[in-house]
Order: sequence, then structure tokens, then C-alpha cells
Amino acid sequence: MTQDIALSLQPHYENFKVSERILLSGHSHQAWPDVAKQGLLKCFDDAAKHIDDKWQAAFEKADRVRDFYRRLLGERDAQIALGASTHELLLRFLSDLSCFKRPANRLIKIVTTDGEFHSLRRQLNRLKALNIEIEVVPVQPSASLAERIIDKLDDKTDAVMVSAVFFATSEIFKDVGVVAKAAASLNIPCLVDAYHALNVVPFNLSLWQLDSAFVVAGGYKYCQAGEGNCMMRIPHNYQGSPIITGWFAEFDVLDQAPGKVDFGPGQSAFAGSTYDPVSHYRGAEVFDFFEAQNLSDTKLREISQQQITQLWQGIEAMGLSNDSLALPSHTMANNAGFLSLTTAKASDWVSQLAERGILCDSRGNQLRFGPAPYVTKAQLEQALNVVEDLAKRIG
Repeated sequence: MTQDIALSLQPHYENFKVSERILLSGHSHQAWPDVAKQGLLKCFDDAAKHIDDKWQAAFEKADRVRDFYRRLLGERDAQIALGASTHELLLRFLSDLSCFKRPANRLIKIVTTDGEFHSLRRQLNRLKALNIEIEVVPVQPSASLAERIIDKLDDKTDAVMVSAVFFATSEIFKDVGVVAKAAASLNIPCLVDAYHALNVVPFNLSLWQLDSAFVVAGGYKYCQAGEGNCMMRIPHNYQGSPIITGWFAEFDVLDQAPGKVDFGPGQSAFAGSTYDPVSHYRGAEVFDFFEAQNLSDTKLREISQQQITQLWQGIEAMGLSNDSLALPSHTMANNAGFLSLTTAKASDWVSQLAERGILCDSRGNQLRFGPAPYVTKAQLEQALNVVEDLAKRIG
């Protein structure tokens, strides 16, 4: 039962006080297990002991982070470039597009949706000021989304960039692999943002039909690893030469002539440069903890679905009007790791719930509840009681 698992996990999160407050912000920033602190201390100790020779130990932690992501992707030898943020990795991806490496004799065209996270949304909107056409496909109606995206792809399309789970609504884009395959057939690079899927929705690349796709995600949300643990998976046999390139990308380049910029294979072509390794030390400890607790992605999905079901059915039983608090239009089976409710007073809900010790967030008119494996059934029931009481006040 979810209740028993959460109770057994809570002692491992004492620093984040998960038993003293109801953290329904798990889709945004999950609590770190206490072992994460050991990673911070180990990073300091290695720096103090080895000075500039600390990097061998740091790179070992980075490889541990890569291996965890490889397991989640179901690809043991996946090429994984690491970065401090998905935005940093998106820039490396964009700078590798052929359209930026040759004189532009036509409009550059990128196809995306209106449901993308801010890192991508803002950057693409900024590119509109240049000679770039950003073709934005509305997510709704989601049943026809894949078909409508594919209809926009042609020989003038330079990239397609979409999400596996939409960050505002928690709806799973189950046909994202169909889009990726269609893009591959036209030799169009496809990037999939899997941040709101990884480690809460099983994300085996082969089953999702994403073998040909670039995939970005990170550890800030469902991986409990905090900031700085982002990744980009590069398709097999892909040789990149991004314009935005760090000096770490030279590590695997042999006999490079002076003044020349060569690139190593796979992930090394997308490497960055000097960074703060503390994130990888922290992530390595957390990922070891996940494995020690047998918290596989399938187990975490089971826990999450039980929690979402409790919240969904609890709110449904209140009989609230759609004008007050509306449940998603998609089915529960198509819901990812948080419950998104539509209300014109979403920000009021967030502040009122926070005053009562329940942390959540909102995006526009979407009130978002994100449980986590350390949230107990009793805590969710308490949250539902508060929601029912507030519904009478907020209206």
C-alpha cells in the first residue's frame, strides 16, 4: 500500500520535514533524501584533499548520474551529455542544427506546441526576432495532436521540439514517438522534453518509439537530485558539431590541429566546460538511495497513480462545479505525476493552501497538486479536507 511505503520512507527525509508538512509540490521540486547531504560533504572533502586533481573523482560521479539515466531510458549504452539546466542543453542542440551552420537562403522553421515548458518556450519566442519561423501547434484537442504536428513537417522544417508530458496539465503525450518517427523519415531532428515523465512515468525509449530522438530531462523533479543534474540523450551514431561548444568537448579529440575545432563522438561532442560538481555528488548519493529502496520507475509509477487516484476521486466526490475547480479533460490513465485542476482563482488557492501547511503551485488557471512517494495517504486525506473547506470560501 502507498501508505505503508510512505511511512517507511519518511524517516529518510527528516531534513526536509516531510512528516510535518504536506508537500504537494513534488512535480516541481521533490524533497531530497537525507543521504543527499553526504554528497555535499564528499564533494567538499574531495576538493580539500585533491585540490585540482579532484576532477577524476568528480567525473566518476558524473558517470554514476549518466548510468542512472541510462537505466531509466532502457538504453545501457546511451550517449548522455550533462548540463546544469535543460536550457543549456537546448542551446547546444539548437546550435547543432544545420540551418545555423550555413547561409540562410530561406526562413528557418521549428515546429513545437503551446504546451512547452518555459526554458523552451521563451527561447523559441526570442528566436522569432531573427530569421526563424516558430510554428506553434495547439495541444488541444490532444487526440489529434500528433497528426497536426506531422502535418506541419516538410522539407523546410529544421527541427521539431515537443514534450512527453505537458507541464501545465500533466497529460501524457503518448503519440510523441509517432511524431519522432515521422520526423526521422524526413531527416528532421526531433527533441523531446521528458522532464515531467522521467522517474514517474516509465520512459523506455524503445517502447516510446524514441530511438531516433534527442531527449532532455533532469533530476530536480521526480529524481529528487536537486539542481544541476540535467541530461540530453543523443541518438546512436549521431555525430554532432554544435556551434555552442565547451572545451570539455576536446577531451576525446586526438591530434587536433592548432586553431581547429574538432568534435569527439556521441555525448562528447555536446560536452560543456568547467562546472560545479557538487550536483553530481548529490545525485549519485540519491540515485544509490533509490536503488537501495527498490524505488524503480515502475514502482514509483504505481505509487504515483494510487496517490493521483486518491486526489482525483476525492475532489470528484465533493461535487464542485467546473467553475469552482474542474478536473482534467483527459483520462486518469493519461495523467502523469501530478493532478492539474482548472480554476480562475488558481493563485488564490495556492496562497490559501500554503497558509494551512499545504504546498502546491499554479500555472495560469491550472492549480497543480504533485504528491511524492513520501506523502502518506493520511496526508492526502487531510489535504482533501482542506480543499473541501476552502472551496466554500474561495468559490
